Amino acid sequence: MDKKILNLLNKWLENDLITESTFDNIINFENNSNPSQKSKVAKTITLIGSLFLLSGLLGTLPLIWDNLAYWAQLILLIVTTLFLIYAANYSEKFEDKNIFIFKSSERVSSVLYFISTISFGSTIAFTLNILNRTIDANFSEEISILIVSFSVFVYSLILYIRTRLIFQHIALFYTSIFFLGSLGNLIFPNIEPWSGGLFLIATGLIWGLYTLNDKLGPSWLGYLLSTSTMSIGFIILIDDLLSSNDLFQIILLISGSIIFVWASIQLSEQVIFYIGGLGLIINLPRLITELLPDNIWPPLILFLVGGVLVAVGLYLNSIRENLKK
Repeated sequence: MDKKILNLLNKWLENDLITESTFDNIINFENNSNPSQKSKVAKTITLIGSLFLLSGLLGTLPLIWDNLAYWAQLILLIVTTLFLIYAANYSEKFEDKNIFIFKSSERVSSVLYFISTISFGSTIAFTLNILNRTIDANFSEEISILIVSFSVFVYSLILYIRTRLIFQHIALFYTSIFFLGSLGNLIFPNIEPWSGGLFLIATGLIWGLYTLNDKLGPSWLGYLLSTSTMSIGFIILIDDLLSSNDLFQIILLISGSIIFVWASIQLSEQVIFYIGGLGLIINLPRLITELLPDNIWPPLILFLVGGVLVAVGLYLNSIRENLKK
């Protein structure tokens, strides 16, 4: 049984929030819900087999690819994709809502669907390549990329709506960026780097809003993808527009990190705090070095500021505990 759940149950029992019979019923339910050793082994074998399948496919294709006719190459990709989809569908039949292996909440079918997304994209790309060679379709590189990106995006969207699993969430996010990026590149071929940063900020912000409204889940993953993408876009944007003013760049980056820390408190999401905290750890020493270019100042000032913040935090926590009493 998960130690966090057990600790919570013990805490609730000690504070008379649940009865002993309820405590025992929950314990029995969780213990009976845990997968058996045979179930773990079967699912592990399936997962390892899928990884071997992908590795073998990538290793074998270069050896036999040139010796296969176009139609045989295409059939091989289609069969591989269909097999992965079938395996994922079949694995769902013996999967339950319990943990998969090593206390992970992910499931075999999610991994197989994720690999099938890669295989599906390869199939679409190769189909377009065959059409260009055999019937002289004359798809430009930009159009080909757009068709592939749109097809994979739609496939990822269907899988995410159907499964709502972590790997499908990741696939949907990056295929969305791939599709929208290829569409933007087609419409604006000479786009400036700062525009790419603005695009990432907008995409991350929209993703975060959808996560906030419970359209995407799990929330921690949606916020992780959102904030990390916004951070990268913000860095690209200010680096291109303010390349001559390092101090202003650093101040803006620190301001963005503070906003993330504030948002993490409002939303009670640790992952946003980690992104904001990482930004502060990276950029605060840069700011101090920029203002006081002496080697001893950055670590000393950070040490003093850190000590003050810890003391203030402990004081505020003690006030909160006293108010509870």
